[in-house]
Amino acid sequence: MLRGTNLSAWLVVGLCGAAAAPIASAQIFQRAYGTSVPEVAFDIINRTDCTYQTIGQRSPTGDLSTVHTVKYDSNGAVLWNKQFRIGQGHSAGYTIEEARDGTLLLGCETYVSGVIGKLILRTTSAGALIWGRFAPGTAFASSSGDGSLGVSVRELSSLKIASVNRQDATFSVGRVGILSVFNSNGTVVYDRAYIPSGPFGVSIELDFAEVREAKTPANSGEMLIVGNLREATGRRGALAMRVDASGNIIWARKYVASTGSIYADGFDLDDSGDIIFSGRRNSGTMIVAKLDSLTGTPIWASTSFGFLNGFQAVNFTPERTIVIAGTRIEGSAPEKSSAGLTEFSSTGALLKRALYGPFVPGKVVRGEGVVRSAPWGGYALAASTNDFGAGDSDIYFIKTYSTFITACRGLFEPATATPLTLEMSTPSIQVVSLTAQSTPTVTSPDFALTTTTACFTQRCLGDLNGDGLVDDADFVIFAFAYDTLICPTFPALYSCCPADLNNDGMVDDADFALFATGYDALICS
Repeated sequence: MLRGTNLSAWLVVGLCGAAAAPIASAQIFQRAYGTSVPEVAFDIINRTDCTYQTIGQRSPTGDLSTVHTVKYDSNGAVLWNKQFRIGQGHSAGYTIEEARDGTLLLGCETYVSGVIGKLILRTTSAGALIWGRFAPGTAFASSSGDGSLGVSVRELSSLKIASVNRQDATFSVGRVGILSVFNSNGTVVYDRAYIPSGPFGVSIELDFAEVREAKTPANSGEMLIVGNLREATGRRGALAMRVDASGNIIWARKYVASTGSIYADGFDLDDSGDIIFSGRRNSGTMIVAKLDSLTGTPIWASTSFGFLNGFQAVNFTPERTIVIAGTRIEGSAPEKSSAGLTEFSSTGALLKRALYGPFVPGKVVRGEGVVRSAPWGGYALAASTNDFGAGDSDIYFIKTYSTFITACRGLFEPATATPLTLEMSTPSIQVVSLTAQSTPTVTSPDFALTTTTACFTQRCLGDLNGDGLVDDADFVIFAFAYDTLICPTFPALYSCCPADLNNDGMVDDADFALFATGYDALICS
């Protein structure tokens, strides 16, 4: 075959005589990262160089906890880690985003002058601090009784930065939702407080969990927000809002079930731009729901017993299914807990669930965030464990096949989903402008992490979609990369090129020879 030939058209010829059975392959692991003091990861992203980045919390000296972010290569080796401290008390990082210029945006909380609030950090691609902005707001104790909704941060198409959180004990109510928008240099464009009123009485709470820019209409600057709203009776409902580029409400909707409470923990937008949010119904039951992004109207909702969500824990697959990270808790004290992944169809049917952890009482293992391994396959799960590692709670990084299989400590749990009818109403919400912003002093003391490996299976060349096989589906991906001629094959999104199997900066005949060897093989060596 000659270089430059359209490989897609050569599919039949290229595979002629190839083995009928595809080979098994892997690049999967379960690893812990930590020190003798607690560490935990709350969110995980792919970087454009196809590495991973987590954000979370480290507690080196009691209550003086720090924001903690770690960069890993594709095999889970630590490339660098940074902690950020205000020096006055509790700090934690909840969301992380890689901006278009390669810098990192961190959504955090911290204390400044005795006041707990929201901290937004921008760092270089290597983790050096560029700027930080603080506003009063988020407390670590959640109204929903299970963790904190944290702080969400997202870059908009305008390169502005949107962030949501909640603020406590202001405006004569319990908690209000806060939306802040910054310029890329950290200058505040506006702060808005959203205050529920009407038939909710004096016991009012409005918690914002997550913000994302609307996909439709594109580049409008409009944003979608999810969170929770508590009624005077104590019942809680999920909340969704759409706001314009100035923070004015386009629509706001509350969602409740006929009995009990509903909580929204995080969401993402599917290919059509509609909202898929995940959360909890009552205690120990998860909920996933789809909402029309233009009107807020529920399209479907499903519940499944025995699974608690993480933070911003929703991810979509190329097949348009929905993958959610979280925690499985069972039994009385001492409880058993396991990190896990659950996959739903685009219509809310539960497809599969896998658990990862020791499966023994007394160990605390949680799943918090998940990302599809870029650019082509598998999943990366950010979590925490005290079952193995350097001591106390450590970051738990699990990399799986797209089938959820890992090299060890994995268990598929039979599970079903039940349709749920959501009752929608329009709450009365007042919008107030805020101006309380400051620039804190942030330090970044160095320390070293210890990596402990529970299991690791070396990747076989050719499994480009991460499904554990080298087959025709991988050939289609390889053909696209071959026809692109040079790396990276997705330059608008990634600077890496997984189909460059010999790492020479091109996808050419030499790579095809390696791919063909993998395809023809019966076992992985």
